[in-house]
Amino acid sequence: MDKTFANNLKRSCPTADSNNTVNMDIRSPNVFDNKYYVDLMNRQGLFTSDQDLYTDKRTRGIVTSFAVNQSLFFEKFVIGMIKMGQLNVLTGGQGEIRNRCDRRNKDKKVDIATVVEELEETFSALF
Repeated sequence: MDKTFANNLKRSCPTADSNNTVNMDIRSPNVFDNKYYVDLMNRQGLFTSDQDLYTDKRTRGIVTSFAVNQSLFFEKFVIGMIKMGQLNVLTGGQGEIRNRCDRRNKDKKVDIATVVEELEETFSALF
């Protein structure tokens, strides 16, 4: 991470229990554009998982392409949104919550109702 960026984050959130917030896109936080990818190229990604898009050689070219060509980013964004809109969302007991996001669960499905029930039980016990 860029040292100046890291120092600014430390000043914004000096303690672990801070309620302060920061913008994910430091260049143009209120504009929909490609500057998020420019941030990644400058080692100013807020989350490690985001910054890894640039540090990983498998995805670095995509980040670079979007950073230098806003029209390409907009074009690919539209295609991605259309594809996501065509996904069939599974609800109730049809779907599963993956233990690992990159692969399906091998054994049993973890359905949302079970997770919610477990959370409710945990919170009830605490309060």
